[in-house]
Amino acid sequence: MIDLQKEFKDRKISVKFGLDYYSSTPIFKIMNIENWSDIIPTFVKVPLKAYKYRHSIQKWWKRFLVFTDKGDTNIVVLGRPSVGKSVMAAYLYGETNNLSWELPQTSKDVEAKALTLGDWTHIFRVIPGQTMNERYRGLNEAFNSSTNLEGIIYVADWGFTDVRDQTIKEYMVKEKGITTIHKLRAFNLSEELEDFKSVCTEIEKAFAIGKAPKWLMIVVNKADLFFDDKKLNEAQAYYHPKGESAFSKILQKMLMQIGEQRLKCTAVPLCSFERNLSWNNKVISTQIKGEENRKALLKHFYSTIANF
Repeated sequence: MIDLQKEFKDRKISVKFGLDYYSSTPIFKIMNIENWSDIIPTFVKVPLKAYKYRHSIQKWWKRFLVFTDKGDTNIVVLGRPSVGKSVMAAYLYGETNNLSWELPQTSKDVEAKALTLGDWTHIFRVIPGQTMNERYRGLNEAFNSSTNLEGIIYVADWGFTDVRDQTIKEYMVKEKGITTIHKLRAFNLSEELEDFKSVCTEIEKAFAIGKAPKWLMIVVNKADLFFDDKKLNEAQAYYHPKGESAFSKILQKMLMQIGEQRLKCTAVPLCSFERNLSWNNKVISTQIKGEENRKALLKHFYSTIANF
């Protein structure tokens, strides 16, 4: 134990105490008193500084909660396997701009990130798409345990789901007869409908127990694979809350169940990562034509979510 009285006797200095964030080791900062304002006890200044820097304080607090795997989920990210949930979260967090970043494999664990939207920072949790214990745990925490669930991001991809495992690809081609990209998209869209039904069921349950989210955003990822006016409009019609598609009808049924005015809904396109889709020797190339168009989609995403 350091004897501060002995160590700093007869010296015109003040000693400030703190804790090291990682090791909890006491920190001692020795500061010469140059300004009269330094004499004012720190606790008197805290309310003013806390208000002035409230957004930064809240951001770092949320990041601390994520680091320690604590804190309620504010925004939950759902969707089928390989639709790009983890890639989207990394893109929003700015990680994909890092030269060391690599495309992740299919996620099996709940991922948490502290993402800043506007002035405030929110805890995002990305739930695995596979039916497994981690998925159930993540869904339970978000819809039942959390008291601060604000919104849901459901990530779709208009049938352009890429199967990365070569063995599964070969099985789907040879055993299931999914030999063309057209057939692949039809299969993926059918699977997506079933997955979205289960999400709508979770939303209905959340409303029934008084833990309802405020909004639902359908993010149609991989827009680089259908980036022209005609296809973008077709995708918009398919996912629109007031559309006529099978997807829209599932959404409308859920909204009728809980009350249309109780949950804000919208759909937006996004391109988290440019990548060609290859299937059985056929390729659909990325069509987004540059970073400027990707940024336009990202700006629209942030503008939309800010208006919730």
